[in-house]
Amino acid sequence: MPRSVPKSGKRNRPKTVYKGKRYLCAICRKRSPKPVKTPAPWYCPKCLAEREEHRAQ
Repeated sequence: MPRSVPKSGKRNRPKTVYKGKRYLCAICRKRSPKPVKTPAPWYCPKCLAEREEHRAQ
């Protein structure tokens, strides 16, 4: 017999983020394909290149 599992998400989600969470890009909000181990903010390669370009100017 299947166990009753609520699907609302309220009781399923942890209250704090676990270590190695998949971060979103700080600019375009695109998800990282792998867990990001470094502290936030995380930038996807496209946004990182644009950011470096603006810094160089």
